[in-house]
Amino acid sequence: MPVATTVPDLAALKRHMRIRHSQEDEDLEEKLAAAIEQAADFLNRPIPWPVDPAADPIQWAPVPAAVRAAILIQAAELCANREASVVGTIYTVIPTARNLLNPHRVSMGV
Repeated sequence: MPVATTVPDLAALKRHMRIRHSQEDEDLEEKLAAAIEQAADFLNRPIPWPVDPAADPIQWAPVPAAVRAAILIQAAELCANREASVVGTIYTVIPTARNLLNPHRVSMGV
């Protein structure tokens, strides 16, 4: 059974990237926010998502470990490759991140 966790924060991203200094914290936070937003857009749901949107108060579901890992992978990729395009290289979506997110996607549409 997958371990449920929380949305990754700056400390988790720094551990993931093995960063021990704080010189780039603002940039890392921006990349992390973008990765969370990108994952939420792909999943067609907010992160974290409500257990029952009609409940009062709203209760939030734990973030699956796979979604957390995908966010960290995507944020690290955004930090490592800061340029929009590279001449002579084909850009592809990170398959590991997408594979981790796919089972949690809702309402994929056509």
